[in-house]
Amino acid sequence: MPPILSSAGSPRPSRSDHLLRVGEMALRFGAEAYGQWWTIASRNWGYEVDRLVRGAMTSVPPEALLRDVVSGYVNCLGELATIAPSAAEKAAMELTRRPDAGLEPYIGDEHTGPEPDGEIFQVDGKPFAMPARVLDASQGWAMFFVDIKAANDALGEEVREILSAFDAGGGRTPLMIVGVDYRNSDFGVYPEFVVALTVTVKGDPAKQLFAYYLAIVVTQEFTKEAARIAWGLEKTVSPKLAVRYAADNVLFGVPSRKGKALSIRFPRFGDARSFDLPTFSISRRGAGTERQTYWAMTTKSGSGEGTQIGGTVRLELGRSGDGLCLCADGKSVCVCEMLHRFDIADRLPAANGWTERQTAVYGPPRLLDFPR
Repeated sequence: MPPILSSAGSPRPSRSDHLLRVGEMALRFGAEAYGQWWTIASRNWGYEVDRLVRGAMTSVPPEALLRDVVSGYVNCLGELATIAPSAAEKAAMELTRRPDAGLEPYIGDEHTGPEPDGEIFQVDGKPFAMPARVLDASQGWAMFFVDIKAANDALGEEVREILSAFDAGGGRTPLMIVGVDYRNSDFGVYPEFVVALTVTVKGDPAKQLFAYYLAIVVTQEFTKEAARIAWGLEKTVSPKLAVRYAADNVLFGVPSRKGKALSIRFPRFGDARSFDLPTFSISRRGAGTERQTYWAMTTKSGSGEGTQIGGTVRLELGRSGDGLCLCADGKSVCVCEMLHRFDIADRLPAANGWTERQTAVYGPPRLLDFPR
């Protein structure tokens, strides 16, 4: 992010305050890195031992057992390699956080976004005001570290000219799977299944991190059109997508009694609160020579929140041939086929979280325009 000036009239912090804060961050960084290392190592080896025992009991060939254990060991090393840079980045973000974040270097002087009718877009003949509001929702998320080459391949040739997957260390990058249950919003009432990569823009002097959506699946046409017109996002409509609550977990996906279908089950936990946390997304809008890159800011607040390392998130991936893969429009890549390429079907996430009650404000698109 660009340098941010302190608010006018606020007392200037002393050098000792800075030193104390740096010391606190260093201590927390060390404790968090060690804690994550131990959690991930214990979780992975426990999982591999359990799989080895179950395989031996079911007479799986020894060479197959060995191959699975080696594969799990490699995945474990990959996750451990990302701990230091990801924890360090978190500490750095906390050190540089200010209450008044400025994004001026990303905003052009003119034509900063598509031209709405005043402050309202027209979507299917209905008004859609900006910024858009979410008044009540629940959200679960899981973060996996995946191979950065597979991530860049998933972006596609056109997008790779503008964006690249963020390297968190060891050639791995964060992949997010998110489920949202919108109960009261300007977009409507519906569940949503999201797959997103963390990316940077080529040529960006600030190396700002953005979310780039590989897939967004919804159940209704209105939110699909609103996202396309306002932000240039392409959503897939699948009426089969559902959300199901249990006392301690929530499932987002396609219900099936015939075997595996695309779904993810998040644990419900936590009692924390958050207020106006900003996230930044990036998208492409327009056609041909008029196609341009836009960014947008979303702020979210929540209660009943929890975050943990490597929680019991259960991801299930179907196949496109059985109709249980969330590829209803016949044009977009089937979501489960995309996720199969990241090799995460039998892995627990590096981290996951839940928000029981969430509100959000989705800001308008802004043209990405670096200073010259």
